[in-house]
Amino acid sequence: MKKLIFSIIGAGNGGHAFAVHLTLLGFKVNLYDVDPERVQELKITGKIRAEGALKGEVSINLITNKINEAIVNTDIIMVVIPSVYHASIAKAMAPYVSGDQIIVLNPGATGGALEVMNILKEEECSSIPVVAETNTLLYACRSPRSGEVLISGLKEKVCVAALPSRKATQVANLLNQAFPQFQPVSSIMMTSLENVNAMLHPAPTILNAGRIESQEVFRYYFDGVTPSIAALIEQMDNERLEVGKALGANLPSVSDWYGYSYGVQGESLYDKIQGVTAYEGIQGSTSLNNRYLFEDIPTGLVPLSELGKAVGIETPTINAIVELGNTLLKRNFWEEGRSLKRLGLEGKSSTQILELLSS
Repeated sequence: MKKLIFSIIGAGNGGHAFAVHLTLLGFKVNLYDVDPERVQELKITGKIRAEGALKGEVSINLITNKINEAIVNTDIIMVVIPSVYHASIAKAMAPYVSGDQIIVLNPGATGGALEVMNILKEEECSSIPVVAETNTLLYACRSPRSGEVLISGLKEKVCVAALPSRKATQVANLLNQAFPQFQPVSSIMMTSLENVNAMLHPAPTILNAGRIESQEVFRYYFDGVTPSIAALIEQMDNERLEVGKALGANLPSVSDWYGYSYGVQGESLYDKIQGVTAYEGIQGSTSLNNRYLFEDIPTGLVPLSELGKAVGIETPTINAIVELGNTLLKRNFWEEGRSLKRLGLEGKSSTQILELLSS
């Protein structure tokens, strides 16, 4: 069997983790980042050191800020960047990707694969690759500085879906050469609607706004998700599940997700969150202008609400969190976010959406 060559797009927390993990497993890795300063810092030593659940120091095959260098002659392109940049990176990759490659969004948030596929078509990409997405990032990790990553845990299961949907098993089988955690699911509706970051990030961040703006040091999950906030998350989650049901997707609840992803037990969502050892050391932000809002609202909550409208499901709690985010950050995430038009679903019925996603 041919040894896969990976391109990692994004040298942030997850990009560091994937690069060091794959290299430790003996795979060749090209690492790309748009920031020339970060690339230069990494090039100084050419190495990444991991601590925590994975340990080791490795030399990276190629570190670059030139997208063509990063992806040429590679088999799998692992996109590990904030989902708000999926559109721009798709445009940048379009002239260079080929039909025998696979793009994997880690994760896709809600509708990531649809957005990237639409852009590749709009850019008249000569040979469109398979575009896949996961429901979550494999790692709980932090990169305190370039060349170092602390991996506090790996999830036990990560779902992966693809466009076209029939390619999901092939994608998972290839990824399983390195990561046994990746499991195929039938449609990107499963991965997109199982976007737990949209449930776990915006609401607790907004409801801890006083702590955050007063620069209080607190543990995001252990202190920031109280029993009442966990109950609000479950209300949002119920709306998500109803949208999924209307689209024929039998989705696990966030509480169930914690059970299979981290192997934790508990009577309530709050209890399960408190039992996740991988969350040790994850602190709350010191600014409201952070990814938990400016990423997870427009690429998580907005498309969930939009899909709800398309299938006649009301999402009042989700909508309320979007509006609070708009007010706190003085932005309009309804306009910035992944609309049905950006996902190529505008004007389509639930039946037509399902047909598109199952093709």
